[in-house]
This record gives sequence, structure tokens and C-alpha cells, in this order.
Amino acid sequence: MPRLLDFKLTIETGDRGTEGPVLFSINNHQVPLENLMGGTGPGETLEGGFSVNSFAHSLTLIGPEAGEWGIKSIKVDYNCENTEPYSVTFGEVTLNDRTEVNIWQDPPLPTFDV
Repeated sequence: MPRLLDFKLTIETGDRGTEGPVLFSINNHQVPLENLMGGTGPGETLEGGFSVNSFAHSLTLIGPEAGEWGIKSIKVDYNCENTEPYSVTFGEVTLNDRTEVNIWQDPPLPTFDV
């Protein structure tokens, strides 16, 4: 498991938006996203990230404190130690005050020609 230096989220909201704050959980510690741009209203796109500099045993996006948040897609750009940066896109999900979605994905395995 590589050390996660930082990550950036791009969240595309569907037809059900939410009001902030947008929180994530890293190793069971709830933290707000930083450097936010955009919004979480219906049809809006939010970008934000965080400098973690730790091993990510778990990384989740936390649902809103009230109501439901219909998310169309989540793109995560990961920057890990000793590996090339990589991105993963997750599909549709609906979050509420009792749900979280796992957004951690291990780096792709190295490939080489033989």
C-alpha cells in the first residue's frame, strides 16, 4: 500500500443536490475538502482535494448531514509516493446522512512489454 500524498475530487451532481460542507473520511477521521471550486447543487460540479501524506487504509466520501445527494460521477486523481499519478472514475451513487462511498483505489499494477 503506497503512501497517499494528496488527492483531488471532481464530483458531478445529478438531479438532487446538497448544501455543504463536503466531508471525506481518511482512516476514520472526518475532514472537509480544501480548495473548493464549483458547487453541489443540481447539475453542478465540485472540485476539491486534500494533502494527506499518510497511508490510506480507508478513504470515503461522506453523505450530507440532511437530505440526499444524488451524485452522477466521482473522479479521483491520486498522487501516491513512488508511483505515477493515476485517476479513477466512479459511477452514480446516492448518499444520505447514514451512508458513505469508498473512493480508495490501489494504484494500477505496473505493465511492461515482453
